Amino acid sequence: MNKKVVFGVGILIIVVVVLLVIFLGDKHLDMTSTQVSTLYSYLGEVDVNRCGGLNQYIGEEVTYDDLSNNNKMCIAYYELSNDEKSSDTHEVTSTNDNDLDICEIGEGIRLVASEGEDTCSFEVIAKEDLEDAYQTVYGNELPEDEEFYIGSNIACYLEEDQYYCGEAETFVQSLTPEATVYRLMDSAIKKLNGDIVISDYYLKVSDNKCYPSGTFEDEITACSDALADDASIQIDEDFVREYGTLYEHVFKENADGSYYWYSSNLK
Repeated sequence: MNKKVVFGVGILIIVVVVLLVIFLGDKHLDMTSTQVSTLYSYLGEVDVNRCGGLNQYIGEEVTYDDLSNNNKMCIAYYELSNDEKSSDTHEVTSTNDNDLDICEIGEGIRLVASEGEDTCSFEVIAKEDLEDAYQTVYGNELPEDEEFYIGSNIACYLEEDQYYCGEAETFVQSLTPEATVYRLMDSAIKKLNGDIVISDYYLKVSDNKCYPSGTFEDEITACSDALADDASIQIDEDFVREYGTLYEHVFKENADGSYYWYSSNLK
């Protein structure tokens, strides 16, 4: 084989490799697309009274088993469509020791009526629908828990094959100090192995002090100093990008082609 042939084969190999990298390598996804927005919603909300807030931002790797069943079932609930929820009412049947009017539904389900009302309003969702939503979000089977909270005072209770969601007799409230959380999505990439990885900046500010996670540890002193030095400073995208902590969220593919949350960690 002469030198020209060898050179030509070498060039061909390089071209093939480049094409493989272009067409089979990592691909950037539209961060405003429905798919990316939906996956990002699996991480939760800023409100700590809704599914515990943003549970994946704790400064270390978080996987499925690190999250409570209550918070995971709550996230799945909020992924249900309006068509999968029906509204209903029930008359007040008793009063508890705290003088709250109670509606007793089915076997042992007790919901509270709004003040001044003689009925309880609640939602009914099929267990099957919640199972499907949970499988989509987490790629696992729904836990066997018969109740879970979807707000500080709103809980869902299982009766046969349906959950009844209404005001509970007991409240679940966070005792964490008041804080403002900022998030800025940085990239969304479909990896060569099929995973989708969303990266974002996270910054929590409380009492003019900055933190890199949902805890109040490891203060970002440079950020806190910047806020202390300039009371008029605006916490905008540039500020969050400069002082925020970059996290990476991995989503893997379900059997039906959708993606479920797999892990979150510092990038």
